[in-house]
Amino acid sequence: MRGIRMDVPEVEMLEPPRPKTATVVSLLVGAELILSYLAAYAVTNALVAADVISPWPRDRDPRPRWMGVGFFALITAFAVVGAAARMLSRRQLHKIDEMDTTDDLMP
Repeated sequence: MRGIRMDVPEVEMLEPPRPKTATVVSLLVGAELILSYLAAYAVTNALVAADVISPWPRDRDPRPRWMGVGFFALITAFAVVGAAARMLSRRQLHKIDEMDTTDDLMP
């Protein structure tokens, strides 16, 4: 084999550092705020500007409430999806562990 040095030790694969929980949660909250703002304000402003819906009086603006409801709905949806993913992952890991222990008992 020409050009390949066999005496060079293999480089160990380094795993990238895991993201911190606080960073992930803050990014999710930021995304939820952006999405709820866009749904409550930007979309409704575009619909009012296009005369699809009629504007409402300033003292009866429902958009802050819509934004709050949307924000908490997204938090709940992300929490449910995260809990379901965690539960499914735990179930799969238990199945893998069971397969490992049953293989040990077979002759």
